[in-house]
Amino acid sequence: MYKIVTLFTLISFHVFSCDLLVRVEDYAAQSHRDENQQWQGIDIELTKALLAQAGCRHRFVPVPWGRALLMLESGELDMMLSVSKTEARKEFATFIGPQRVERIRVVSKANPSVILKNFGDILNTQLPLGIQEGAFYGVEFSRFMREVKSPEQYFFKVPNNDTKLSLLIKDRIFGFLEEQLNVEYEIKHQLAPKDAFIHPLIINEAPVYFALSKKSVSPEHLKQIKKAFETLDKSDVFKQILNASQH
Repeated sequence: MYKIVTLFTLISFHVFSCDLLVRVEDYAAQSHRDENQQWQGIDIELTKALLAQAGCRHRFVPVPWGRALLMLESGELDMMLSVSKTEARKEFATFIGPQRVERIRVVSKANPSVILKNFGDILNTQLPLGIQEGAFYGVEFSRFMREVKSPEQYFFKVPNNDTKLSLLIKDRIFGFLEEQLNVEYEIKHQLAPKDAFIHPLIINEAPVYFALSKKSVSPEHLKQIKKAFETLDKSDVFKQILNASQH
């Protein structure tokens, strides 16, 4: 009996010693707090399913995107959600996924002075576009930004999504870059300006991933989480969560 109890204790400790600090943001469809201050949203449901399958406990913490990347690199954060995979980020993070495919669009007020159909149209706006500090919007957009003379005239870096909305409402920016599903959620739930307009231009469409800190997450736990992802992916659990979120 003693041996059985000891074995069970060891297994339980092994499983639940995986305890992760996960970055979230209180914003739109991906992650938000409900009226009971509980975290809800697509990223939340995907993460809960993954970590439950992996036998990991977790705690969600709201942190601005740019700071969160630095914390993931230093090991102060264990996990971030919906992260684009880049060579620079692969230096400090392990990517598991893809989690889903994101589509980045430009949202402005209705009846804009310019309708953005290609990158070049951005140069015709009288106000800059709000872009998230530390965000990656794809190779083509990064190249476009590098080639633009006086980029500060056309792009304004903001720390969080609330700031983007505030600047748009106050006519401080022409519009901002955002994941399409978040924009649609904001409009549907009347959280965005009533006259919000989504431009035809697609800034980027690419997979995003669960990103785990190489500094704070052990190889053993990474293996657990990778195996959990493969299991859920094969059984279409992630697909079911994504499909349910669209209704």
